[in-house]
Amino acid sequence: MTDLSIRKKKKIPITASSEGVKIAENALKRLGFDSKINFAKSQLLARSTVTKFFQCQPIQPDSFKKICQELKLDWTKIAELSEEKPSQTPGITDCINPDINEGVEKMLTPTFYRQVTVIDKKTNTIKAEIKLIGDINSFGDSSRVEFILREFAGDTIKIIDIKEGSIRLTVEGSQEDIDRLVSLIKSGELKEVSGFPVEDVQILSESSEEDESNELNNKWCLVPEIVTQGIRHRDLSEVDLSDADLREVDLSGADLSGADLSGADLSDADLSDADLSDADLSGADLSGADLSNTYLSDADLSGANLSGADLSHAHLSGANLSGANLSGADLRWAYLMSTNLSGADLRIAHLRSANLSGADLRSADLSDADFRSANLRSANLRSADLRSADLRSADLRGADLRGADLSKTKVEEARFSSKLGVSESMKQDLIKKGAIFEDSPGDRSEVLTKV
Repeated sequence: MTDLSIRKKKKIPITASSEGVKIAENALKRLGFDSKINFAKSQLLARSTVTKFFQCQPIQPDSFKKICQELKLDWTKIAELSEEKPSQTPGITDCINPDINEGVEKMLTPTFYRQVTVIDKKTNTIKAEIKLIGDINSFGDSSRVEFILREFAGDTIKIIDIKEGSIRLTVEGSQEDIDRLVSLIKSGELKEVSGFPVEDVQILSESSEEDESNELNNKWCLVPEIVTQGIRHRDLSEVDLSDADLREVDLSGADLSGADLSGADLSDADLSDADLSDADLSGADLSGADLSNTYLSDADLSGANLSGADLSHAHLSGANLSGANLSGADLRWAYLMSTNLSGADLRIAHLRSANLSGADLRSADLSDADFRSANLRSANLRSADLRSADLRSADLRGADLRGADLSKTKVEEARFSSKLGVSESMKQDLIKKGAIFEDSPGDRSEVLTKV
């Protein structure tokens, strides 16, 4: 059985150059692939990922390398490796304590950075080399420089070696702190250290190519195993399955908590009763998927396609569904407390008896959606499109309805409160259509019913 210790970690996307795409397209023809879709299918890669690759859009590094590997290409010759312009924002060294900022000046010369992220498995740290412009004989006490790096990147940063060629510092630290250090340099915020201009930064490893190859092979050996055998009730917590083609796969009851499924194709997959809490499903295709009784609390579903998906009784409290496509989705009796649904497409969605208390539905398209008996207390419905929605017997007390469109909405026995976007004319119109207005606790106990 495939090793499942393929855990997710921070990844920096890679983009193909326009020249690299031409080389890749020629390779497709040379290897006999009659279309990009068939190539994606043969490699169990999400079609959207392959499309992005050939459209010069950034994709996950392991997906980029797999595409190049299967096309018999050197990924470093296909990737876009361009020089970055220096940041126009104030340099990070401007914020350094005056006692350690003496002699530090900003350098405006643009520099080129490249990196290969690898973890030292023995010490659970990452090593990086920073190249500074200057004379090594004038470098002086390294503890001062180490202090500055720790101030901005983290307490785990430690200088372990100094070499000539101008000045080459080998530092190590946790993945988070090294990533932060590289980001500061790459963004142009950290241009100098103790008066020495930064020329280059590179993350190192004693066996980077071998480790990366093993991780790449492990992930893409696991995917066909899942496709052919399914993973019902298996523990895949925090596993990386990003960009994988997992259409119609049986994942019911599996533990995928904290897993990286971003960009994955899970259309028509069976995820019923699975644990996807805190999982990354951003940009994933879940159209037609069975997510009934699934735990998705605090999951990232931003930009995901959930059209026609079954999410009945699903637990989505605290999840991020901003901009997601949920048109026609079944969300009956779903738990959506404090869920971010801003800008989501919920047209014709079924939300009968769903709990949306405190949910963020700003600018969401809720037209023709079924909210009968739903709990929308204190929900944010600002500028939401509720045209022709069915709100009968729904609870909207405390909901923010400023700018919301309630034309042709069914509101018999729906409960509202007289504030947050409900004008007097709107109130009277809703009452005529059968709505019930109750004052919030602490206000007058008057209850207005339909005239």
